[in-house]
Amino acid sequence: MDDRQEQTLERYNFQVKNRYRVRGAVLLETEEGLRMLRQCDRPGEHFVFENRVKDYLADKGFTMTDRVIKNTDGEFVTEWESGEKYVVYQWYAGNECDYRNRHELCLAAENLGKLHLALRKMSEEPVSPEENLLERYKRRGREMKRVYRFMKGKKRKSCFELYALACYPEFARKADEAEKRLEQSVYFRENGTGTRDLCHGEYNYHNLIMTADGVATTNFERMAFGMQLMDLAYFFRKVMEKNNWDGEKGKAVLDSYHEVAHLSGEEREFLYIVLSFPEKYWKLMNHYINGKKTWISDKNMEKLKGVKEQEQAKENFLQNVFFKAKEC
Repeated sequence: MDDRQEQTLERYNFQVKNRYRVRGAVLLETEEGLRMLRQCDRPGEHFVFENRVKDYLADKGFTMTDRVIKNTDGEFVTEWESGEKYVVYQWYAGNECDYRNRHELCLAAENLGKLHLALRKMSEEPVSPEENLLERYKRRGREMKRVYRFMKGKKRKSCFELYALACYPEFARKADEAEKRLEQSVYFRENGTGTRDLCHGEYNYHNLIMTADGVATTNFERMAFGMQLMDLAYFFRKVMEKNNWDGEKGKAVLDSYHEVAHLSGEEREFLYIVLSFPEKYWKLMNHYINGKKTWISDKNMEKLKGVKEQEQAKENFLQNVFFKAKEC
């Protein structure tokens, strides 16, 4: 632990018995229980809002969250003249959610459903999103086309560029289809320009602790008003990519969320649209165009091949779960 972290801990009313370095933070054993020290880039006002929401969740019975602990000055953020800012969270004993474990994934989906129910209608008036989803898809479609034209115009092409060009027609078609479907989506028309609901913002297996008492939900720093199904789509895409779009596992996760928060036909259609958009291909193209073209990492080539290889499994899953389910 560096000097600045030590100085930060001196401004809290607890005694540290042991400390352990973990991913991007320091886990603390104290007389009052586990705490987590982490550097942050958010202003103190955010954590005031965050803790207010967590207090509200606790009143609703959703108690296992990483509440932010105030320092001896009564502040949520300890900031130094150098610009470094630190926060200390209440923490939990347990393991990160295992994306390979079907039971844990179902518990995580149920937990998200409960969180969403508790966070509905948090604002008196609809709040507009920072970026309209349809405009985002249109922009990303244009960016993919621009990268395609750039690659196509090069006289000497790398293996990555040749493979990306070969993949482009399929992914461009799917991006265009997602955009057109989104324009017709009933759920998006009703919720896409403003909502009273809060989203977690980064609900994934890294931010879930499986404890003896249930699922602890952490890292609310990206919490914002928005369409809650974007939380579900983000979580679902992450775990399904890790599981090669395993149909049985994916259906179990969706059913677990549905049992708590109920997915209507319009919501399922919206979820299909978001999942069908070629997010990973766009990310790789965006990373390519903003990086060095003289040297392309072998890792990027592996990622691109992985995206292409998973696409058929993903397509089969989406068709079987979303369309065959509607026919039954």
